[in-house]
Amino acid sequence: MQNGDAANGLLGDHAVIDWDAPSLECVAIAEAWADLRDLLLDENPDGLAAVEARMAREWALDLASADHLVDVDRSLAFRLAANGFDAAGRDAVGAGSMAQWQVDVLSGLQEALLWLLDRVDEEDHEHPVVDPELLGELQHRLQVPEIDPATGDWVSPDPGAEPGSDGLRQVIDVLVARTDDSAPELAAAWLVHSLGRLRPFGRISDRVARAAASYWLMAADLFPLTVRREDRNAFSDAAAAAGSDGLAGLSHLVATSQRRSFLQAVSALGRVPAEPDDLTGVISEISDQFRAGPSSLRRRFAEAVTVATEVFWHAKGRIAGIESDLGEAIEDDSGERRVFADYSPPDHPERRSWHRKQVIDGVRRQGYFANLRNYSAWNRIGLDTPNGRSEILLSFHAVGQSFRGVIAAILIFYRKRGGEIYDHQVVSREPFQINFRDTLPVARKRFETWLDPAMRSALEVWRRSE
Repeated sequence: MQNGDAANGLLGDHAVIDWDAPSLECVAIAEAWADLRDLLLDENPDGLAAVEARMAREWALDLASADHLVDVDRSLAFRLAANGFDAAGRDAVGAGSMAQWQVDVLSGLQEALLWLLDRVDEEDHEHPVVDPELLGELQHRLQVPEIDPATGDWVSPDPGAEPGSDGLRQVIDVLVARTDDSAPELAAAWLVHSLGRLRPFGRISDRVARAAASYWLMAADLFPLTVRREDRNAFSDAAAAAGSDGLAGLSHLVATSQRRSFLQAVSALGRVPAEPDDLTGVISEISDQFRAGPSSLRRRFAEAVTVATEVFWHAKGRIAGIESDLGEAIEDDSGERRVFADYSPPDHPERRSWHRKQVIDGVRRQGYFANLRNYSAWNRIGLDTPNGRSEILLSFHAVGQSFRGVIAAILIFYRKRGGEIYDHQVVSREPFQINFRDTLPVARKRFETWLDPAMRSALEVWRRSE
C-alpha cells in the first residue's frame, strides 16, 4: 500500500491495506444504479424519491437499533422502513405502541441521511470531500436525544472532540489521497475503522463513522451503509480485525450491504407506467424507445439475461459434478439411497414455474421481490434416503415487479414428506446478483466465490439431520 505509512502511523496497524484492490461487484452496482436513477429522474421522479425515503428510513432504523435507541425485530423494522415512522405508518405495521421519543429519534436520523443525499446531489465535482466541516455537521445532526434505560431520564450524548483535530485530519488525508483509484467499499471501511478507533465524537463516534462512510458510498453512486441485525456480530468482528487483515473483512461486509440494498431498491421501484391505450400514446412510446437518452437504457437490460444464462449453464455443470460426488459418497448395496440432479433453463415453458412457492417464500425473507415472469431458471439436487426426500434448489430469478436488468440467485434447502414441504430455509448467506452492467468473466468469478460456501451450508444442514 502506497499510503501504508500514513495509516500505520495513525492507528498502529501492522497489516498492509491493498488500496489498489479492484472493486468487482460494487462497480457494476454503482453503474447500474446511476443509470436507473437517471431513468427514474426522467420517467418517475416521485418513485425515485419514495425509494430514497425508504432507504433513509431503513438506515435510520439500523443506526437506532445498533445504538439501542429502539428495539424492533427484523420483520417489524422491514415494515417500518416500507411504511414510515409517522402515526399512519406505525398503525399500518402494528407498531402503534412505539414511544414518541423513539419516533423522533428515527425521524431525526432519517433527515440526517436525506441531508447527505442532498449534499451529494449538489456537489459539482466527482468525489465530494469528507472534511472536518462535514463531520462536524454530522456530529450535530446525529446527536439525537436518548432515554437512559436505568433512570428513564433524557440524556444528550457527550460531544467528544471538536472536528478538526490532528487525528481527524490524518483520517481524511489518507482517504483523499486514494480518492481516484480506491474501491469505494474500501474507502468506506477505512472511515468506519479509523473513526471507530479514534472515537473523536465520544459515544456517537460509530454513528458518525457510519454516516461518513454512507456519504462516501452515495457519492460513488452506491447506497448508505446498513448492517442487518443478524450480521452485526460479524460486522463488529470485522471492525476489530481491520487492523490485522488490511480492512479485508470490513470492506467485504460493506460490499455485501451494497448488494442487498441494490436488490431492495430495484424491488421497491414498482411497475413502470401502463402501456398507452391510444395511437398517439403508442407513437410517443416508440419515439421514446428509439431516441437517444434514458429510454434507450432498457435495450441494455437484456445483457443481464445473457450473462445470467451463461452463469446458469456454468452452475449446471458444477451441480452435475456435485451430484456425482454425492452419489459415490452415500452409495451402498441397499439401493435405498439415491442422488439425482435436474434443471430448468430460462426458456422452458413448463419447468420454469416449478418450485414457485419455495422460491417466493425464500426471497421474501431476503427483502426483495422475485419476478419469475421475466426470468426463471433453476438447478436442483435431490437426495432420497430412508429418512425421506431432501432437495437443494438453486434459483435464478429477475428482481422487481418490472424488469430492470437485474437477476438474482439464492440457494434453498427443504424436505418433502407426503407432498408437504418442511424445514424450508435459505442456506446462501446472501443473494447473488447480476445486473446489466456486469461482464461474464467477473460474474462467473463472483458466482464461484458465492456458490461454494452456500453449497457447503446446504450439505451440512442435510448431513446433520440424516
